[in-house]
Amino acid sequence: MAIKRLARRDAEILLLKYTEDWSYRDLAERLNISESAVEARLHRARQRLRSELAVLDVVEADVG
Repeated sequence: MAIKRLARRDAEILLLKYTEDWSYRDLAERLNISESAVEARLHRARQRLRSELAVLDVVEADVG
């Protein structure tokens, strides 16, 4: 699972945003950062997740 390959910080923000449906404001308060910092962290975390998914897809394609 790609999310397990991420740093805890990245996984946490992605899970709170997309499984718990937290707003940027909720995330900012929880993480004690600004909403613009939340936006930047989410952007980077999504990029890292995409990279992990691409790696896993290549690995699965090679095995399959």
